[in-house]
Amino acid sequence: MRIPGVLQRIAVCYLIVSLIYLHTSWRQQAAIGTALLLAYWVLMTAIPVPGCDVTTIDDKACNLAAWLDRTILTEAHIWRSAKVFDPEGILSTIPAIVTCLSGVLTGTWLRKKDDFAAQDDGPANPQDQTIIDHRPSLNKAAGLFFAGTVALAVGWSWSLVFPLNKSLWTSSYVVYTTGLALLSLAACYWLIDIKQMKWWTTPFVIFGVNALALFVFSGIMARLLGMIRVAGPEAGKDITLQEWIFQNLFLSWASPVNASLAFAVTFILFWLFLMWLLYRKGIYIKV
Repeated sequence: MRIPGVLQRIAVCYLIVSLIYLHTSWRQQAAIGTALLLAYWVLMTAIPVPGCDVTTIDDKACNLAAWLDRTILTEAHIWRSAKVFDPEGILSTIPAIVTCLSGVLTGTWLRKKDDFAAQDDGPANPQDQTIIDHRPSLNKAAGLFFAGTVALAVGWSWSLVFPLNKSLWTSSYVVYTTGLALLSLAACYWLIDIKQMKWWTTPFVIFGVNALALFVFSGIMARLLGMIRVAGPEAGKDITLQEWIFQNLFLSWASPVNASLAFAVTFILFWLFLMWLLYRKGIYIKV
C-alpha cells in the first residue's frame, strides 16, 4: 500500500502552514518560505547519496529525496509507477509547504488595507492589527501582476542551475509555478472582480465548489475504466473498458489525435454535468 499521496500531502502542508500563519507575520512567512526553498536546494545538490557515484536530480534513483523515500517508506510503500521514488515523498514536501505558503501570502495581499480605495471601519477581530478590505482595486491587481512576473523570471533563472522538476517539486518549480498562478489569478481578479465580466465563469465555479469530490470520484472512474476488461475486436483478447470506449465511440469517426481530444473533452463535460447536479442542489462536499 502506498503511504504518500496528493491528498496526504495537502493535509500535511495545510497543517504546517496553518501553524506558521497563526504564529508569524507575513514578513516572517516570506522569510520562512525563502529559507525552506534555499535549504531544499542545498540538500538536493550538496549531500551525496549512499550507493551513487554521482548525486543528481537527473537520475530518478540517485537524488536525496528518492533515497529517503526508499529508505524510510521502502519500495513497497511508494508509487509503483515510479518504483524508486515517490512524487509526494518526504523531502519534497518541504518545497510543497512553500507552495501552500505562497497562497497564504496571496490571500493576505488581497485582504490588506488598500490606501487607494475606501476602507472598512476596522479589523473584524479587535486583536487582529490587519485592516481587512475585501473590495477589489487596481492596486491589488497590479501587485499580483508584478509579483507574478517577478516570480516567473526568478523561477526560470533558478531553473538554469536547479531545473524545473514537478516530481521532485524543485525550488525553481515552486517559484515558477507560483508566478504562473499569480498571473492567472491577477487576470481573473481583473476580469471578474474589477470589470465584473462573469458570464464565462459558471463552469469553473461548478468545478471549484466541489473540487475535492471531482478530484476523488473522477480519479476512481478513470481507474475503473482501466481495470474493467471486456472482449476486444480480436478473438480471445480482452481490452480495457477505456480502450473499448475510445475505439468504438471516438476512433471510429476521428483521427487518433482528434479522437483523443474528443475523449478528453467528453470526460470533462460528463463530470461537469455531474458536478452541476450537485451545484444545482446546493450540495458542497468539503473536508
